[in-house]
Amino acid sequence: MKNTAGLLVLICLTASWVSADEVELPKEPVVVSDYQPDPLEPQIIIRSGENATFYEYRVNGELVEIKVVPSVGLEYYLVPAQGGGWIREDETRILVPSWVIFRW
Repeated sequence: MKNTAGLLVLICLTASWVSADEVELPKEPVVVSDYQPDPLEPQIIIRSGENATFYEYRVNGELVEIKVVPSVGLEYYLVPAQGGGWIREDETRILVPSWVIFRW
């Protein structure tokens, strides 16, 4: 019982020592998401550059293709080369399943 009372006094003294003026609050609200993507599912990470936007396509955590959309000009794709480095392509190599459900 004595230890609990001593601990309570210590907490009260510590709480009174820290004032609300010393606590720095964030200027923007902090949003915490419970969503965690499955690492085995394909992911797209979008990065904005100075002259282009980059879309990184990852499968199982491995970078398989980068779509580059420049602010001026046509979009193109960068795909990994066999010996390392990247090859520039005009079309994507990624196959996306698509089905026709209705046709008029």
